Amino acid sequence: MTLSEITTEVRNITGVDSTTVVSDAIIYDLVNEAQYQLCDEANLLQGYATRNSVADTREYPMKDSSSDEVTDWAIYQTNLSSGTTASTSLETMTRIFRVDFDGDMCQRIGINEISDISGDASLSNITTSYAYYIHDDKLGIFPTPNEVKEIKIYYYRLPHLMFSDATCDITNSNADVSMDSTSLVREGMNVSGAEIGSPDKTVLTVTNTTSFRMSANATTTTGGSVSNTTLIFGKPEIDERYQRILIYYPCWRVSERLRDLNLISYFKNEWLEQKQRVIMERQSRDGSPILTVPYNDF
Repeated sequence: MTLSEITTEVRNITGVDSTTVVSDAIIYDLVNEAQYQLCDEANLLQGYATRNSVADTREYPMKDSSSDEVTDWAIYQTNLSSGTTASTSLETMTRIFRVDFDGDMCQRIGINEISDISGDASLSNITTSYAYYIHDDKLGIFPTPNEVKEIKIYYYRLPHLMFSDATCDITNSNADVSMDSTSLVREGMNVSGAEIGSPDKTVLTVTNTTSFRMSANATTTTGGSVSNTTLIFGKPEIDERYQRILIYYPCWRVSERLRDLNLISYFKNEWLEQKQRVIMERQSRDGSPILTVPYNDF
């Protein structure tokens, strides 16, 4: 299902046809919230990233902060055609489930454990050659690397934001699209809209900060160029088996706006029940015990 299809289904179920009562943008936000919760609690999306260590450097920033702009991770995710160049931080990462250093798996330790170790040679509680820890938004490697080796992080992540943009400029028989900002656009995203024709396209390449290229040429309704038209970006990144679950959450929240107590209770219960089924199925497939207290690294 695409974002547009989910939105239409929410309107059909709740009977809210008017965008003045509930705008499309509000429903988009609710669908994103639902997918965020599902992915975070059930660990549905994974990725990995690599970078090289620096001699005599223990900690490596993973996310942008007021003091650090992270530009040295190559990211590999299911919605990206290949690893990125050194241009982005690990912005959607929620928790790390494995770290390798120089091809060998590292044991995870707490940062407080380091102060209890008298020196790098004293590794009495560490069963691997190297260990890793999380310190704020930095990854720490212990003992401190003294040469350049590959660091590889495997992690769970949040989905990318699905959204619409009304600043898109399109030319007939051309795959390039210009817009005010491509900051939210990702390779592999579904793209739909009246002015690009049918079927939907995907984002082939993000060319720069204000343009991207689609997987096929646009077919505009006028046969010419169109300015400031609306395109809808994205469809759920989760498995197609779970996508209909995303309808229940916005239906619940829209029902709250309508103050329909019967619908509020029904859709809330359906959302919570279906979400728990996905969590249990995902953990069963992983052979993992059910998390009673989910945690985030960030």
